[in-house]
Amino acid sequence: MGRAGRIARGIMVLVSVLLVAACGDSFNDAYCEANNHRNQQTVEHLTNVLEQKRNQPGLYLARARCHYFLGAYAQALQDASEVIRRLPNKADAYLLRAKAGKMLGQIPQALQDYSAAIKFQPTAEAHYGRGLTYVREYQGKDREALEDFTAAIRLDPKHVGAHAFRAQIYSRHEQFQHALADSEQVLKLDPTTPNAYCNVGFAHYALGHDAEGRKFLTTCYQKDPDPQTRGYYETEVNRVLYARKPKRNSGGNYVAEGGVKTPYDREMERQQNVYESLRNSGFNDRAEACRTDGSKC
Repeated sequence: MGRAGRIARGIMVLVSVLLVAACGDSFNDAYCEANNHRNQQTVEHLTNVLEQKRNQPGLYLARARCHYFLGAYAQALQDASEVIRRLPNKADAYLLRAKAGKMLGQIPQALQDYSAAIKFQPTAEAHYGRGLTYVREYQGKDREALEDFTAAIRLDPKHVGAHAFRAQIYSRHEQFQHALADSEQVLKLDPTTPNAYCNVGFAHYALGHDAEGRKFLTTCYQKDPDPQTRGYYETEVNRVLYARKPKRNSGGNYVAEGGVKTPYDREMERQQNVYESLRNSGFNDRAEACRTDGSKC
């Protein structure tokens, strides 16, 4: 590149820097993220401008964002802190410092910064970030995480991550109808995600919809052939099926808790008897169909 080209490029980047400072926070995010290969150059020019305009918090916030997208989390945290020092009610600065601090392992401070961002300007991103911190970094914080994911969805009904993690919490607490609703929403919003099919399939199994569950799990395994994925979900399905299966008493009969047979117990006993009869008679295919689908017994 010749001298004239370098000058023109420098002017273009400098104009971009000034636009970043003037055009607001949404422009900052879009610029830094979409132009990651130029972020380092933008940081250098922002630094030069800041030497002349140190009273511009917006420039520090713009540089913090570019640092963050470059993976320079310590520098991003430092610049965000400078913005907070100058503008203590700046929600975006707290949010960015929370994200950078989390990447640096400063979890308690990150949680405080997410809470400050929510206090000054509640956004789906801030609620989602705090909820994710509760889920991944703390034990026994499902209620708080659930509240944050719900708030994120209220602010942004199409927030895929919030739906996905809320489904996980519902599933963990055996609220499978809610888990299914959220998992189906994830699949609707992002049908390219293999795990979405797995989560819908597992929720169906947990609700006793075995045929639907198997259909979605099969699709999931086709989209994600990783044996670890299959192993995890098949283990979960088997756990559900085992928990659903009535236990026998000492006489070999199915009994409900307390020793009293219910209609469900009697139906399970009937299916088991049909299955064993078919198997003993050599009708293995019919026996297997009966075992996997009670309506075929």
